[in-house]
Amino acid sequence: MSESIQDLLDPEKLDFDPDMLRAKYREERDKRLRADGNAQYQQVAGDFEKYAEDPYVDAGMTREPLRDEVEVAVIGGGFGGLLAAARLHEAGIRDVRVIEKGGDFGGTWYWNRYPGAMCDIESYIYFPLLEEMGYVPKEKYSHAPEFLEYSRR
Repeated sequence: MSESIQDLLDPEKLDFDPDMLRAKYREERDKRLRADGNAQYQQVAGDFEKYAEDPYVDAGMTREPLRDEVEVAVIGGGFGGLLAAARLHEAGIRDVRVIEKGGDFGGTWYWNRYPGAMCDIESYIYFPLLEEMGYVPKEKYSHAPEFLEYSRR
């Protein structure tokens, strides 16, 4: 780990007890664990099989599994994941990998491209990092294509 990660995780500098937080998360997880484990889930098959596919990539497109070692792996390339990666970078952590299941970044805005899709939250509130990116939303309530385009910047 780099020195900056160690500094961030130094228990003396945190304003919470990591062991207590970890115990709380385990307690909450244990409430939801079921004896049937993964068997509780249904296979996505038959009429619903198409929903497991990414309609925005070429048919049959696959990616090799990632095997690189990084200091931080951010799971998900939606606005939350992209913002987390940006803040880590600002904190001096450069060895970050954002891992996204979809064919591109954008999260909700990657998957939801139906006609008229838009956000019901004002753009200046919803878009992350506007000042840092030097971006001004086109509308008070932006439509899905603008969010997808922005996430690719």
